[in-house]
Amino acid sequence: MSQLIGESAAENAAVDTVVETPVDQDNATSKNEPTDGLVIYRASQPEEILRVRDISLEFHAECRYAHLPFSEEKFIRAYTKAIRNPHDTLAIYIQYRGKTVGVLNAGVGDYYLGEGGRMVTIYVMYVSGKVRGTFLGGKVGVRLLRMVTDWAKSQNAEEIHIHATSGIEPKRTDKLLTRMGFVTYGGNYVARLG
Repeated sequence: MSQLIGESAAENAAVDTVVETPVDQDNATSKNEPTDGLVIYRASQPEEILRVRDISLEFHAECRYAHLPFSEEKFIRAYTKAIRNPHDTLAIYIQYRGKTVGVLNAGVGDYYLGEGGRMVTIYVMYVSGKVRGTFLGGKVGVRLLRMVTDWAKSQNAEEIHIHATSGIEPKRTDKLLTRMGFVTYGGNYVARLG
């Protein structure tokens, strides 16, 4: 953990308990054992959609698509899909002192032109700007990646793909992903039309 961005002894002392929720193919709930204040949940009930709404609005307001109106319908559809399809979709969120500070939504599938080639694609991974850049924010990012990695292994995936296209702190994102063992393949290119 000493490599996390913004780590300090004062911030470390302020973080009092972690609760990790193991993610496997069939879990809806599992045992939580507090160790540093972070509570990790796998969304499994429709009412949990409300727990990720504020952080989803925060993400939308900060990302490069903030000029588009937020769609409540699309937001609900995305999380409803994740809850209804727990075998091939993962929706997790992390709370600290009752506030959602991190969210991740991912899916698993096979390579589209070949047999096998199972891979996980992360649709969104977001750490709240309120904690990003702090020791706590670093822990949230690392925990999200560890949880999706464990889930990907349980899905017999060969790779995890993250398409970092939100435009939110790309250098910080690269630093975290590189430290967690991800490597760059190709790139994202955008051509504005009109």
